[in-house]
Amino acid sequence: MSDGPPNSPGNRFAAPAANFVPQKKRSGCGCLGTVTGAMLFAFAVFVGLNPWAFYIGGRWTPAMTWHGVGKLQSTSGAKYGLFLEVNPYMRPRRRSAIGRSDNLSGTAKLCTSRGEIYPLTVRGYIRGVWLDVDRKPATFYFRSPKGAQPTLNFDLFGSWQGQQLVLEDKGNMAMSFAPDGTAKGYLIGQNSPNESTSGTLHFATEDDFSAVCSAKPGNSF
Repeated sequence: MSDGPPNSPGNRFAAPAANFVPQKKRSGCGCLGTVTGAMLFAFAVFVGLNPWAFYIGGRWTPAMTWHGVGKLQSTSGAKYGLFLEVNPYMRPRRRSAIGRSDNLSGTAKLCTSRGEIYPLTVRGYIRGVWLDVDRKPATFYFRSPKGAQPTLNFDLFGSWQGQQLVLEDKGNMAMSFAPDGTAKGYLIGQNSPNESTSGTLHFATEDDFSAVCSAKPGNSF
């Protein structure tokens, strides 16, 4: 048996010193809870400022998304099918080209009577909206994705009237489409300053777009 003191370095089974205090485990920083709380708070503020997002086009929209399908027709005789899906623009609001703050974003698909289908991005705003979008003036900016050819660039104006979205172009689709509805590209070729296009969309899914515009040449809608 060793004659050394109980707490000597050579004693592997030495008892802890009398003044030894066990360290307490550090608790978490709570970062996850803080981030989640901040996100929930930001969402609550957004909902408080945009209650209209839950009731679009005369129907309850709990996902804050409206999608519709319809037809557009030009005074030149050209016809188009359009699928549109929009939701509130939840990022920091971007100023539009004419100084308005966008409060809509989404995607779209437009087809011609020749069976050509063009994907599009969408930005826009509803003027003076809070509780309800009904009959509030809305503007939609349709643009081709980056790098797509031909490049399409047009705006549609209108409003939800009950369960329908009524739209008109005020002549600017002629800057991207020929009078027969062929996509020529933005500001390419001759424009038709007296041409106008209008139409109506109703609530529907992207699958219903096929019924409006099949990808077959010569489709007459």
